[in-house]
Amino acid sequence: MSARITIIWAVPAGYSEGDYAMLFGNGGGEGVGIDYDTPLTNEKFLLFPDGGGIFGWGHAPWGHFAWGHAWATRVAGWYHLPWGHFPWGFGSTIITVLYDIEVCGEYKFALKVFDKLGNANTGTPQELSASIHLAPPAPTGLKKNSYDPDTDILILDAA
Repeated sequence: MSARITIIWAVPAGYSEGDYAMLFGNGGGEGVGIDYDTPLTNEKFLLFPDGGGIFGWGHAPWGHFAWGHAWATRVAGWYHLPWGHFPWGFGSTIITVLYDIEVCGEYKFALKVFDKLGNANTGTPQELSASIHLAPPAPTGLKKNSYDPDTDILILDAA
């Protein structure tokens, strides 16, 4: 049996076209930190695939017109309001990473960001934890009725 982990990340402001992320983890070892020297896969996840996400609503050309900069009476303007500073205002894309797990464990994951030249971002990646429990395969001659990962009880029936 195996499990597929899906990690979804909204790219925040501050990155440029050509920047990418790589997936790092701890291999499922309990109490083990993430190994930031060896990625889990060699796949590079572009932060702005095909140029997508470069301009958000606030930073698009029309966000720099009068209504975006509050040139109306007593109005902050769309560009300067707090919600204009969220990822969609800056121009975000969503990165989706799939990773298959083959054994049970206490997994930690992080997306480390690199610029287009391969230099690592100096920020600290946010870590994500997942406790993975896989249902054991049914023995030969029997079929699985049910498995409860909370109690680790497997119920088998005759085939």
